[in-house]
Amino acid sequence: MPESKLTRARNPATVKADHTVSSFKTEYGQGRRKLLDAAAHLIAREGSARLTLRELAKEAGMSHNSIYRHFQSVEDMLPTLIGDFTLNLREGLRRARGQVPPGALPARTVVAWLLDHALSNKDVFVVAMRELQGPMGPARQAIKQGANDILADMRQDLGSAGHLPPLPDDKLDLALRIILQQTFQLCLACIEAPERRETLLSEAELIFAWCLTGAMAVSGRPS
Repeated sequence: MPESKLTRARNPATVKADHTVSSFKTEYGQGRRKLLDAAAHLIAREGSARLTLRELAKEAGMSHNSIYRHFQSVEDMLPTLIGDFTLNLREGLRRARGQVPPGALPARTVVAWLLDHALSNKDVFVVAMRELQGPMGPARQAIKQGANDILADMRQDLGSAGHLPPLPDDKLDLALRIILQQTFQLCLACIEAPERRETLLSEAELIFAWCLTGAMAVSGRPS
């Protein structure tokens, strides 16, 4: 059927409207990202207690009023910053676990990716670790939830690949939690002294082996 005059008349306007919406979404996403990066940068150096939205806007190169399109306060921003951080970690760690060579222990491959990721995202790593030690609130709750999700991923991925010993659930969960906590401390050590990367990788391998072997011994099972 031939295209009607009415349809032809509407098409340009429709294309223009779609383009406008797409541009707005792109601009909105870029603005949100700039604010989160600026917040990580400032909070890592000065903490969040005295940070104002005006300072944040200046750091992000945005107008003060435009911030409210994205967040209402610094406190409102922190859970989003942590949520993005843990989501990226989960995705990257799962890819790294899938790249462990056959017959090799996963610690070196996985932690090598994690240390490099920490070095490329120093500010948000520092912020996350600082908030984890702070008072309970939305940001700390977001970190704890993210850690629980990473632990669940570890157990599923390493178990499916045959990298975990036959342990009771409670002892295996505790061993993996200790491994995760210690590994994040290695990330902070790497941020402070990147030249120690290889030494820290060796330490990660020992932590992985010691925690699981110790859990086996406590459970009365052969290592």
